[in-house]
Amino acid sequence: MKLALCLLFASGATFGQAIYGPNGDYRGYTQTSPSGVTNVYNATGQNAQSYQTDNGQTNFYSPQGQYQGTNTAPTYSQPNTTINAPRQAPQAPSVKGW
Repeated sequence: MKLALCLLFASGATFGQAIYGPNGDYRGYTQTSPSGVTNVYNATGQNAQSYQTDNGQTNFYSPQGQYQGTNTAPTYSQPNTTINAPRQAPQAPSVKGW
């Protein structure tokens, strides 16, 4: 019975992720519910925005729950490093004066 309660509790868990700025400063966190609603909180813990993506369409909401708009275009985040960039071959040492 205890195992069943633990599994039931774990299935309703929310997922969160910290947000950091380019200099490593803490900016806040996001928390996603099992229904797919993501709440964005600022560094002081106040709800800054909410959004939900369904079938490729993202709907945005204010902290008060008012609809703010939709984004149907795919959104891409800028990676920290270049992905699949060709590696530079090591250069042989050169001797000058010969």
